Amino acid sequence: MRFGTPYAEVYAEGAFVPEKESRLSVLANAVSYGTGTFEGIRACWNPDHQELYLLEARAHYERMARSARILGLELPYDPEHLTRLSTELLRRNDVRADAYVRPLLLQADEQLAVRMHDCGTRLYLAATPMPGDYIDRRGVRCMVSAWRRTGDAAVPNRAKVIGSYVGPALAKTEALRNGFDEAIMLTGDGYVAEATTSNVLIRTGERWATPTATDDILAGITRWQVMHLLGEITGALVEERRVHRSELYSCDEALLCGTAVLVAPVVEVDGRPVGDGHAGETTLAVQRLLQAISRREDADHHPEWTTPVYGAA
Repeated sequence: MRFGTPYAEVYAEGAFVPEKESRLSVLANAVSYGTGTFEGIRACWNPDHQELYLLEARAHYERMARSARILGLELPYDPEHLTRLSTELLRRNDVRADAYVRPLLLQADEQLAVRMHDCGTRLYLAATPMPGDYIDRRGVRCMVSAWRRTGDAAVPNRAKVIGSYVGPALAKTEALRNGFDEAIMLTGDGYVAEATTSNVLIRTGERWATPTATDDILAGITRWQVMHLLGEITGALVEERRVHRSELYSCDEALLCGTAVLVAPVVEVDGRPVGDGHAGETTLAVQRLLQAISRREDADHHPEWTTPVYGAA
């Protein structure tokens, strides 16, 4: 799946403007060094409601605020205001289909010195159509990448740093060129970290586990949702711990989860079937439940996770 052409209007430098007027200079600090942070927020269309819902917008902007603090950048608005700007952006573009909102906070001054201080920041919000699935949610074939996840001592993994995505981009291309759908990256010392844009959860017997936040992952918002829903469905807590590479080969069920991915079953790792080689039943149950929640198809199930776009006008 490819993201569509951006919608005509974006938010840039304090105002809504045509997308073509929101360009950065080629000499902007962030262009050379990736000095900034970003988020991705799903907007899910419900044709029966004739309503568009932002999924966990406030949680994404709370994370963006934390990322900005880590990088020493000034985020000009609080999460509530940023959520309102996002709904206004979607309304101005009359978005009535699944979409993806991309907030960016980056160093935009024409400064070629390698540093994080004394360089002005800009906030941008844009939205693009999101037709189809980001990855095949019927089943994903993964390989363990030769590229390792960058350690937190080198690039802060608790911040969603623009420049830190070079490694995942290399890993994704490596996987696709080798005939797989996705790559799973390891930590520097060989434990499972995460996939290129999603977190990993595995089940062995009745126990679910996921790599701990100290194993160089970005602890995703969807990861938290999936852990919560697995608790509702199975009655058990997901254990956060170190996960060995060999567990990917021996587990009974595995899934990927993230904002773009939502929930996708892993059916193969490095040519070895996961479980019986088919999507796990619990994974599919979580996938269906999160999909329903994201569109408020069940109005009584976690409505606080979604923000209506047109009902908020």
